[in-house]
Amino acid sequence: MSRARQPPLVTGISPKEGTAWTKVTIRGENLGTGPADLIGLSICGHNCLLTAEWMSASKIVCRVGPAKDDKGEIIVTTKSGGLGTSTVSFKLVRQERIGILEQSAVWVDEMNYYDMRTDRNKGISPLSLRPSNPLGIDIDKGKIPQSDMELTFPGMSGDFTSENFSATWYLMENHSGSSFEHLKSAASNLKKQATKKNEGSLAYVKGGLSTFFEAQDALAAIHQRLESDGTERVEGSMTQRLENILNRASDTADTLFQEVLGRKDKADSTRNALNVLQRFKFLFNLPLNIERNIQKGDYDVVINDYEKAKSLFGNTEVPVFKKVYAEVETRICALRSLLLEKLFADAVDLTRPEAIHQVPV
Repeated sequence: MSRARQPPLVTGISPKEGTAWTKVTIRGENLGTGPADLIGLSICGHNCLLTAEWMSASKIVCRVGPAKDDKGEIIVTTKSGGLGTSTVSFKLVRQERIGILEQSAVWVDEMNYYDMRTDRNKGISPLSLRPSNPLGIDIDKGKIPQSDMELTFPGMSGDFTSENFSATWYLMENHSGSSFEHLKSAASNLKKQATKKNEGSLAYVKGGLSTFFEAQDALAAIHQRLESDGTERVEGSMTQRLENILNRASDTADTLFQEVLGRKDKADSTRNALNVLQRFKFLFNLPLNIERNIQKGDYDVVINDYEKAKSLFGNTEVPVFKKVYAEVETRICALRSLLLEKLFADAVDLTRPEAIHQVPV
């Protein structure tokens, strides 16, 4: 009779702390015999099985979810070994809570902000954490021009996240030099990922069944309350009253937060302006740079910068660029006048007899 497999034991995690959705590497012993053997993974009490990638019996890679506990153990559960233990812990770092009514001296990351209504941070959806290399083999970029690919596959795309994804396009673009054996290995990797994703999604749903039941009970209670109020007889629809309440709440919220939304629009405009200034700083700094280089006598630098600006913005239709380019032209005209004055001041009048003796032979 074979000896039962030992339960999983987590002995290390890297990094040891981080924010929600931080990618971590878990190391230990008896972490499963394969992806199908891994049936549970929790960090700080949060189910992380959906993002887990089984690498070997001693290594698992996953992302830490938005757990309620700030610090907790890493528990791995397998079919062969059962519920495991951990000798290390992970510390979940809470990001600074900045609400929409609070002023901040820095730009707030809008993809991860604190929602006062739900008392939690808006995080990244696990569905958006897609692998950059789904086949799991080395990428060998082909030399086929993008225009030729578009002509060959009209209306399609080589992006595997697109609705019009073309597998042939993707293979020609990223694996044109891969051998047949490598492609067979890639197909096997895809099957394993699909199997693991299905099992992980099922386990994730099982872990959140209580939440689904609570939501169903809440909807049933609302349905029963509306029926008892006789809304259907009074307003023509069982949900009409609830819809009217929500619409009034929305109108009231728009009125209350009009100033806040206005400040947000202003902040967005300022952010866009700063991005434009940063992107086209060469043009915006050119008038001042021309003045400085003229004072230094670096006329070659001025001429080179002017030629570059003329080729890029000489025919622009953007009002801001036209205004700045007009200032550049004004300074260039002043430079022409300055150079002409110096040229005439240093010129020798050869019509005068005494000037002929000054000309070197």
